[in-house]
Amino acid sequence: MFGPNSLTGIDTNVLIRALVGDDEQQSPAAQRVLAGLTPDDPGLITQVTLVETFWLLHRTYGLDRETCLGILHALVETDSLEFEDGESVVRALALADEGADFADALIQSTMELFGVTSTVTFDRRAADRLGWTILDPT
Repeated sequence: MFGPNSLTGIDTNVLIRALVGDDEQQSPAAQRVLAGLTPDDPGLITQVTLVETFWLLHRTYGLDRETCLGILHALVETDSLEFEDGESVVRALALADEGADFADALIQSTMELFGVTSTVTFDRRAADRLGWTILDPT
């Protein structure tokens, strides 16, 4: 759609409009862009875009956590989309499927990619779910 063998970056607002279909003008335009992507001319979705998409779907549009994760799984399985770090995204989705917060799971999967052996946090839930170390503020 945008040139032979091109890679088109997809911003969160375009992805949301395509998924939710809540704007008379923007949603059809966003859906046309996504429909025009191919494995040879794919769209690129960054990790930030994925986290923003999850949060918007969940917090703004009121979709339950499982539905939001299902949407992200479907995006990952789309042949015409590439991801900033696809392996970390797949790992994060697996951790999120097991109960971790998606953003924390994406942080964990990226830490694993870089060989991090210990992650510190003040978030007890993340520590419990992902084995992170609680940082004592005193």
